Amino acid sequence: MAIKFKKVEQQQPTTNKYLAPAGTHIARCYKMIHVGERDYEYQGEPKKKNSLWVYFELPNELAVFNDEKGEEPYSVDIEYNHVPYETAKIIKHINSWRGKALTPQEIDDFDVLDLLGQPCMLTIVHNTSASNGKTYANIAGISGLPKGIECPNQVNPSYTFDYNDNFDWTKMDQNIPQFLQDIMKQTPEWNEKMDENVNHAIQSIPNNPEPIETDRTDLPF
Repeated sequence: MAIKFKKVEQQQPTTNKYLAPAGTHIARCYKMIHVGERDYEYQGEPKKKNSLWVYFELPNELAVFNDEKGEEPYSVDIEYNHVPYETAKIIKHINSWRGKALTPQEIDDFDVLDLLGQPCMLTIVHNTSASNGKTYANIAGISGLPKGIECPNQVNPSYTFDYNDNFDWTKMDQNIPQFLQDIMKQTPEWNEKMDENVNHAIQSIPNNPEPIETDRTDLPF
């Protein structure tokens, strides 16, 4: 008597017009968002990561996402754990992008913002979630442009958010998805920055403000 695998009813993949096409593409890095330290779960265990989101545009893959703007390049993003370990995915991707491995000292000195505006080749795969049936475009690999291949000019404006020189909460709504904003506002980096802003505002208030002069002739009594 044979024991056969039981077929499981699977959800149909959910299509998404914003989903970057699978395959190998010319791309350019145009956005970086340092979310900060956040909690996540790995194999049932609570973990923490220094979350950095990096966005790429695909200048040769265009579609109309907004009728008023016309054709625009597809965009794809990836979340990294921004840690200085040779085995970390972000270091592996930087090494393959450069075509040369960073030394331990170079890892310590490397500023990821130097990658902003730089072209590359991306390998994108489509993965469908078993839990919700949604299909996602994931970056499986990054490399430098082959010799003789040029990347078209950048289309999307460059954007950076971090907790140092590029902290501007007034422009978050235009550049950062709401779900990322919600995560950011739970990080220690965000709370520390908010405390700094409050303290700065308090310190800017004069100790002995000058009294406001009032023309009392206009008073009705």
